[in-house]
Amino acid sequence: MAPPFSSLFAQAFATDADTERALRAGLAGREAKVQRGRLKHALATLTTESSARLVFVDLDGVKDPQAAAREVAAVCALGTVLIAIGSTDTAHVNRALLQEGVADYLVKPLTATTVQDACSLALDDAAERNYAGRLIAFAGSAGCGAATMVNALARGVVSAGRTALVVDLNPLATSLSSLLGTEPAGDLPGLLEGITPGEAVDPDEAEPLDATISPEQLDTVCAPADDGISLVAFPRHGALPEAASPAVVNTLLEHLANRAHTVFVTGALAPEVRAEILNRADARVILYEPTLTSISTAVHSLAVLGTEVPAVLVQCHPRARRSTLSPAQIRFALAGRRPDVVVPFEPALHSATTGAKRARSVHKAYREAIGQLAERVIESPAPAPS
Repeated sequence: MAPPFSSLFAQAFATDADTERALRAGLAGREAKVQRGRLKHALATLTTESSARLVFVDLDGVKDPQAAAREVAAVCALGTVLIAIGSTDTAHVNRALLQEGVADYLVKPLTATTVQDACSLALDDAAERNYAGRLIAFAGSAGCGAATMVNALARGVVSAGRTALVVDLNPLATSLSSLLGTEPAGDLPGLLEGITPGEAVDPDEAEPLDATISPEQLDTVCAPADDGISLVAFPRHGALPEAASPAVVNTLLEHLANRAHTVFVTGALAPEVRAEILNRADARVILYEPTLTSISTAVHSLAVLGTEVPAVLVQCHPRARRSTLSPAQIRFALAGRRPDVVVPFEPALHSATTGAKRARSVHKAYREAIGQLAERVIESPAPAPS
């Protein structure tokens, strides 16, 4: 008899390194266990351990995928959602697996987004979307390196031939304008004041887009930046604007996400606005410096999201190579959670920020960390903007 569900959200078994990497990236932020192993290993593990709510099994190398799926289902707890992975892309294999109760069949090569979408579809928790682009939200304490991360990721998007739009919701202070080489345009406070979100018929449905926001109005607040990136931000000077409601901010973001492949959002100061943006985003990045104050802010953001909403946890070192906290102290402060990505101190970026002598180039370790983060949060291939 199959054992009951474990506390894990997902278990995954991969036969190759690329698939294992995609599974880890797609399940980042959730309680998941990803292992390397073929069907025999998966069956042995699921027979002796309680299965998770969701199970990914790599069927590459299996002569009879349909029989294999039947075997896996037999050793899982009743109600387990089974997703198969393989390299054979034929209607016959797909149909045969579905007949055995497999919820989805993913064809290699996988991406993190493929895995995330499969989770949402299989568990019927996909959010309603009124936009075509990908919305990525960032949260962290002041000085944690969020602006630097957004700048690097946005430049990576445009270097791949896609469009990026950066939204900075901090009206007090930001370095994004300098990093992107542009000044905020138009009257963002005035645009926000004029937005009146429509009411949804069903509370579980997404709010309809406000038709009163015209493309011309959006054009006025989108400032062209270096390398084809656009910036939407509050003006540097003038009176401090009144805080917009979460519904108003989300309505603006949905409109902007129809103008670019990827929209990066950071700087939300109001807790209720920040929480709503994080919950509605397609991907979430929680950043912290290895200091108690910064870690505390990150832990609070993770607690607000809860265990069912995945987020990528990033440890940044924007100001110093080393932390005064030991790795054990950091793990304790994070309640045992480990960061998904660690971004090392980068002298070239630190020099640019402080005005000191600039280092020659960005180091390989930093570039690799940015690549790991991009793999986890940026959709590929990107949808075409409307």
